[in-house]
Amino acid sequence: MKKVISTLLLTVVLGFFLRAAYIEKLPVTLIQPNGDTLYCFATGDDYYQWLHDEKNYTIMLDVHTGYFVYANLIDGNLVPTQLVPGKDQPDSFLTPGLNISSEKMLALRKKMEDQVPKNISRNRGPNIGTMNNIVIFIRFSDDTDFSTLFTDVDQKFNDSSDVNAVSVYNYVKNVSYQQMYVLTHFYPAPVGNQIISFQDIYPRNYYLPYSETNLNGYQNNDTVNQRTEREHNLLVRAVESVQNLIPNTIDFDYDDDGNIDNISFIVKGEVGDWADLLWPHRWSLFSDSITVNDLRVWDYNFLLANTSYFNTSTMSHELLHTFGFPDLYRYGYNGTPVGQWDIMAGNATPPQQSNIYCKWKYGHWINEIPEITHAGFYTLYPNQGNKERSSYKIASSNPDEFFVLEFRRKLLPFDSGIPNSGVLIYRINSLYNGNAGTNLTDIFDEVYLYRYNGTTEEEGSLNTAAFYGNNSLLHQFNPWTNPSTFLTDGTVCYFELNQFTTRLADSITFYYNPDPISVNEYSVFNSEITIFPNPAESQLFVQFQNLDFEPVNYSIFDAVGKEVGHGIFSEPQSELNIEKLQSGIYLIQIVNHNQNKVYKFLKK
Repeated sequence: MKKVISTLLLTVVLGFFLRAAYIEKLPVTLIQPNGDTLYCFATGDDYYQWLHDEKNYTIMLDVHTGYFVYANLIDGNLVPTQLVPGKDQPDSFLTPGLNISSEKMLALRKKMEDQVPKNISRNRGPNIGTMNNIVIFIRFSDDTDFSTLFTDVDQKFNDSSDVNAVSVYNYVKNVSYQQMYVLTHFYPAPVGNQIISFQDIYPRNYYLPYSETNLNGYQNNDTVNQRTEREHNLLVRAVESVQNLIPNTIDFDYDDDGNIDNISFIVKGEVGDWADLLWPHRWSLFSDSITVNDLRVWDYNFLLANTSYFNTSTMSHELLHTFGFPDLYRYGYNGTPVGQWDIMAGNATPPQQSNIYCKWKYGHWINEIPEITHAGFYTLYPNQGNKERSSYKIASSNPDEFFVLEFRRKLLPFDSGIPNSGVLIYRINSLYNGNAGTNLTDIFDEVYLYRYNGTTEEEGSLNTAAFYGNNSLLHQFNPWTNPSTFLTDGTVCYFELNQFTTRLADSITFYYNPDPISVNEYSVFNSEITIFPNPAESQLFVQFQNLDFEPVNYSIFDAVGKEVGHGIFSEPQSELNIEKLQSGIYLIQIVNHNQNKVYKFLKK
């Protein structure tokens, strides 16, 4: 019997164009060799997935016994133990979240990418027009017909009955500002409400990894990749079964690159187990030159019909990849640059918007992002529904990085799933395309969303990322606030945003100040005052130079004009305890004999 090293089963050998939504805690039902049912979860993306239980203890297949068991981490590799989920408790022996290193994950990613020929590329221009998407249903030789009603699937793709209908058609139309349309066609056509599917010559276990209890499964090693071979041959057979049914009167190549724009293969059943073929993904059919009406089959989506992720959100995510959008989650590193605020980082139901920067760079759906250079008030309109006046950018001290602002409002149809309404502030690093690929020694993101308590080292609270007036946590943004204006390397930029208006209006106005630290010495009542240190951390000193000093009243206001303190300066040099103030910009008003002067100080 051939020996299959368990660590090799971690490799999902996919391709350069393969991308998908990052899926967390997808319920999976497995059958052990003795007939016991194992309920667990799968987490991962196209490149790397793993099984785990409710408490995040890692589960893997022991290829020698065919049982799914808890995994331990030894010398950087996951190895099977004798602990069986559902029977044994791992708490006393193992640690939750055991997994291979980010460096090994990235090595697997590179191995996947290297399979696709580099002489074939998809250099798309503006995504304007109509894409005709093809759907082919697949079931295995041991499967019965699809029980899903055709109208349910068609509705997910094509429903345009109402502007709030949750469908791929409506989503792409909305996110592109009515510039891109996706029409989905099914081959063979349904019979009434019955899905007609291609039935393959092999059973389901042929597309699962090899083990002692699945001798029909595929094996991978350094020279033989049965997983890729079996998947691509399956899809070629499926395309051949419908070739003569696809008319040449429909334009399936809107970008005129000689390839079918997109095919969605919908496979009956659930996902498989650890890191196998039966996982939702997007890839390219690079190993065969099969054509339809003289157009090569290249880009495709591989979808599993009987799973919770088989929804409009996942389908829309995949199609944005077809339009050139990258993943915005980190791959191989624990951290969340954007999270639930963007469809390319996490999938909400209904699907949420893409950020305005990616709409500009990858979708080509807005013409420009105006740059703010002068102090003043600026107004933003919601990302959803506003092609113009929905974003601004601010330069940084690093020519490769800049800030982008957009207003996201929690509204139907495609932003009702975001955590809140308000202004989102992103850091953009123009050196990169997407966020996947970072590791512990080289952390970078093309798109990073500022959030409360977020730093270069701390995750912070992604639910708390919307700036708006009367927000006790996020109502100003400068080098001393939480979060601060930090770049990828931790350098802070010296500008200030404050005076945000309410989040519930149709627009949000804010004030931009390019110079928040111009505080030196000030003249008041024909005498000199020195405020120091400035910025201050816990104590602020106010020194009057006038020898005829008289006590004066003072009040302290935050950046939105709320009074946060008041009192009397009774000595020529007075000390203020500002330790309880949040970091940010404050104004101190000094009043005497019906005169008043206002000065600025910074709390670190």
